[in-house]
Amino acid sequence: MAEQLGIDLSFFDNSEYEERADYLTDEQLLDWTANSEHFQYIQKKLIQVGAKLITGPRGTGKTHQMRCAYNTCMKNGKLPLPIYVTFNHYLRLETYLHNKSNALDIFHAWVLCKISYDVIDKFKVEYNKECLNKENLLNFIKDMERNRYDESYDEIISTINISLTQGLIYRALEKEGRKRAILLLDDAALTLTRDYMVEFFDIFRSIKSIKISPKASVYPGTTQYGPRFHVGQDAEQVSIWMDVQDKDYIPFMNTIIDKRFRDLIRIDDGVLKLLMYASFGIPRAYISLISSYVDSDKNKTQQQRINSVIQSRCNNIVEEYLSISEKIKQYNSFISVGHKFLFNLISLVKEFNYENFEKKGGDFRKNIIVGIEEIDEKAERMIKFLVEAGLLFEMSMVSHGQERKLRRFVPHLALLIKEKALIKSRGFNVNQIVSVLTNHSEKHPIRRKFNRIISEDEIVEIKIDLPACTNCGTARIADGQKFCHICGSELVDGSIFKECMGKELSELPFTEFQHNVIRISKFKTIEDVLISDDTIRELKKVKYVGPKYAEKIVNKINSWTNEFLY
Repeated sequence: MAEQLGIDLSFFDNSEYEERADYLTDEQLLDWTANSEHFQYIQKKLIQVGAKLITGPRGTGKTHQMRCAYNTCMKNGKLPLPIYVTFNHYLRLETYLHNKSNALDIFHAWVLCKISYDVIDKFKVEYNKECLNKENLLNFIKDMERNRYDESYDEIISTINISLTQGLIYRALEKEGRKRAILLLDDAALTLTRDYMVEFFDIFRSIKSIKISPKASVYPGTTQYGPRFHVGQDAEQVSIWMDVQDKDYIPFMNTIIDKRFRDLIRIDDGVLKLLMYASFGIPRAYISLISSYVDSDKNKTQQQRINSVIQSRCNNIVEEYLSISEKIKQYNSFISVGHKFLFNLISLVKEFNYENFEKKGGDFRKNIIVGIEEIDEKAERMIKFLVEAGLLFEMSMVSHGQERKLRRFVPHLALLIKEKALIKSRGFNVNQIVSVLTNHSEKHPIRRKFNRIISEDEIVEIKIDLPACTNCGTARIADGQKFCHICGSELVDGSIFKECMGKELSELPFTEFQHNVIRISKFKTIEDVLISDDTIRELKKVKYVGPKYAEKIVNKINSWTNEFLY
């Protein structure tokens, strides 16, 4: 089957092409880490005293940075004691919000149990309470994530608290002979469950002490910290998203090639640089682009291969952005208007560069920055969703007097390249585009007032789309409304987790060969895979599928599920 489809399975078994740090071994992580000033700066922030919020869109390297800091501290007894916990399964507890009155208590206990389990497992200290032994904690964590709540767990929920957890960490510090601890809390942007997110940052704020410095990886836009948590005061915000215009950007991306791919690939330097820019400061995207280019049709010209890869990348990032409205349906209009806003920005950049090229010819300098004044308050969340999806990079604000504040944005470079918005040219010359991107830019951004980028009629469309009452069909009048104001029926929101579990595997972005493997296997939905005791063994029953390729398919399913549930 694989031969008939013309697929080289060995290509997919190269872990060098793995995009997510979650699936790399500690040795691979250490060997392939691209060292740079930017990397060292983030490492310093993670290891130093004080609470930090490491912010950036998906793929910018938050998990990678945390795992590197964890491994560094584990190997050096003079550094802080590291505790690493990921909360990427948080949405599996979402159903409790719909059917359990103590949902927040369950979540609170789940967070503390995950932290406690890592401390007990790694540093061999114990609670002096039988219900909080290592085995009970692990069973509780697993069962809560499988929606197997049982009243027998009430003792754990009522017993574990912040003070006890701090005490456990202090005992680990004493045992290991270290002065302080860093608490690395990965995937902490619980954006699809606001109630949990607010509760999480209450825990984050409360567990902080002189000896415990919590660090959380979050998203730059939609993370909501709640009324009791204040960014800047309770934690310092540290951006991990690298500006493509930074002087260290190309050297940093080059290091990824040197460290990870070495002799695996032979790609023209101009193509590599173009892919670096098209990745828009997101290392995971760069690895994905290289993988796509290497796997593209060798019979096509370089221009055709590049066009295909960038076109595919643009389709994927826009589709991923639009899919937000499937997960958070009340923000459908924000996503829809945001899509128009983004492409209006791209048209604006294209128009400016074309006019500038006609005027200046050989002295042409591109402009990719749009400075916007008087942004409507209703549009703030719309812009945050675009930043969240990595489609819009916001630079530091520039003030022109007390009443004139200019916010500067750069649209995704892959979209600018695809739309030929950088230089007026009939063809597609890789080196010419790279030269334009590398050379100096115009000193001042393209300036526009917000209502000149999208019309007043479109701004009016930005509103929360609240679901109607399932009993009488009346629209809700407020977000968070518990009962219908007309018939009095309880208002129940749909479960994002249940929707994800019911997703057909045939709808996932597999290759043709992978789709054939899934069709032959017994797995039909996401839930079928997640509840299976040995998915890899089942997939290996399909002809031409070995353990490594089966693992690739499982990782792809897990990756898609995690992306959907984040």
